[in-house]
Amino acid sequence: MDELLGWCVVANVAATDLKHFSAGTKVWVLPPQWGDGGQDVVVVGRHRGSPGPVSQMVLARVHLTNFRVRGVYQPAVQRQLTKPLKRRELRQWESREEAEKVVEWWARDAAIHAGVRRPLQRADFYYRLAQVTPGHVLQQWAVQDVMNPRLSFELGDVFRDQQEVDAVHELRELLDTIATAGVANWLNNELWPVVRSVAGKTQALLSR
Repeated sequence: MDELLGWCVVANVAATDLKHFSAGTKVWVLPPQWGDGGQDVVVVGRHRGSPGPVSQMVLARVHLTNFRVRGVYQPAVQRQLTKPLKRRELRQWESREEAEKVVEWWARDAAIHAGVRRPLQRADFYYRLAQVTPGHVLQQWAVQDVMNPRLSFELGDVFRDQQEVDAVHELRELLDTIATAGVANWLNNELWPVVRSVAGKTQALLSR
């Protein structure tokens, strides 16, 4: 039996227009390296149309899907995973448990990203929805983002379908009503429980 060399996250390329990888290509994915939560990740995989060995490169995580944890048994893969990037040693997965925990997070993000032309804006909007209620330290910016007049409602840009658009409009109308009531009634407005409910419903729609 081949020796287990370590544990790693594996994913498939979801995009169809990448220069280096074909859609469906299997890649090995290292943990976040730069404190950005892994928006860009170091991957190891076989280049588009190449029968040759795997190689290492940096790829936006938004282009990946179907995250899971697998053991590494091939020395060629392990060499590329542990190869320094621009003379910098790369962090490896510390354990199978760490990889599985991050996979849960990345899989949720992949579900949120899918099917739109602006996946990162969609993900940012999704996480802002949990911050719109009073008491959250980021509430001011969350409300501004949700109420942004330049937010695109063209289907396929940020939102996939009319059900998502309708939910966001409902939330915006509630926030507008609270704002109209004035600063004196901002924190104690009776509509905040409704806002919390509608924001949660909207998050559920965006992460289907």
